[in-house]
Amino acid sequence: MDPFLSKYSEDLMPVFVGDPPALAGFEMDAQIGFIEDFMKAGAAEFKLLYFVCAFNFKLLASLMKLKPWSRLDMSDKQAVANKLFGSRNPLLRSVVVLCGLPLYISYYRRHDVQVPLGFDAKALKDEASLRSVSRDRSLPSK
Repeated sequence: MDPFLSKYSEDLMPVFVGDPPALAGFEMDAQIGFIEDFMKAGAAEFKLLYFVCAFNFKLLASLMKLKPWSRLDMSDKQAVANKLFGSRNPLLRSVVVLCGLPLYISYYRRHDVQVPLGFDAKALKDEASLRSVSRDRSLPSK
């Protein structure tokens, strides 16, 4: 396990995902494992970009609230994230989007989170398997 990745993810997961009232809580070990696999599967530069964005987000939050990151409460951190999401500057917006991307994916891909939201991947796969799709070459072209 990458200690930097797990530290950044544990710090930022409550800021970006929050505490959804009707959904399951965090499973940090499983989600950090998925984030590590996600980083390994993608471009090597994305991991570096994630660290740069996470560092910049923490720095911007500290500068905007005039407190160190460790002393900011969760509402201040979330307020900074929301302010940067709504920024007109695409660079500031992209810092927050790229920082939250693996966190959102790792949380919302879980089955116990998808089902209460109305998305059941297993049911969709079962329904799709009932239909057979083939490319019949004997049909005339349009």
